[in-house]
Amino acid sequence: MSTEFTFVVEKSCPICGKSTRVVKVKSRLVATQVDNDYCCHYRDFDPYLYHIWVCEHCGFAADEKVFLTALPMSRRELMGNALVEKNVHFDFHEERDVPDGIAAVKLAIFCAEVLKAPLARRAGITLRLAWIYRLSGNREKEKVYLEKALNLYIRSLETERYPIDTLTDSMVMYLIGALYADLGVRDKAVLYLSRLVDEKNRRNLTDEKLYRDARRLWQAVREGTAETVGGTEPEAKAEQEQAAKEKAAAPAKKAAPAKKKSGFSRWFS
Repeated sequence: MSTEFTFVVEKSCPICGKSTRVVKVKSRLVATQVDNDYCCHYRDFDPYLYHIWVCEHCGFAADEKVFLTALPMSRRELMGNALVEKNVHFDFHEERDVPDGIAAVKLAIFCAEVLKAPLARRAGITLRLAWIYRLSGNREKEKVYLEKALNLYIRSLETERYPIDTLTDSMVMYLIGALYADLGVRDKAVLYLSRLVDEKNRRNLTDEKLYRDARRLWQAVREGTAETVGGTEPEAKAEQEQAAKEKAAAPAKKAAPAKKKSGFSRWFS
């Protein structure tokens, strides 16, 4: 099965070992806007709803990389027992709506906590949940999970050794600054971003794009011109406005029939 943006594949679950269907997002998406915390906006589609794979048999949830990583027997048993206790059930749907996407990410956070995943990894999952709320227009819930992601990143920076997955300590320092800026805490945003743009630290920062992003946001926050959420370039704003006009002018689509709520949505909605 395949849609304009997604396709279905079968993978072996690392917990129960059974073959399960998962949905992958096609790579030809084009971003119309990128926010300060690297949340990407795409026209007519939200890939973050599909970022988490969920086993339709046991309910294990994780991103693709973790899902495809073999786990030792002790950790499989730990996770399997936790899912049985939670009585998680997942009805596979090729197309996810926002509640399903939210439920999948919350289930992934639960699984990451059970497996004692690095704080930085848990922060990344939590940040994606904030992005789903952002893109669906729920600012109140978005702020709740931005704050949770921020706290996890701070704890990670204080206690964990990098790199973790693809993250460096400099990347996490930038994200902390960006999240403080998103939440309107300007003094702390400037504090963390200044560490990246300081000339002494600049010599040790090899990621040129990260330095440019940090300096741009640092200046915007100091000048009071940074948006509380988002850092849209003029071209992206124009594209977004055009997309909104096209959507408003398009004929209304017939409402889709109501979909039975997944079992895991009942637990993690």
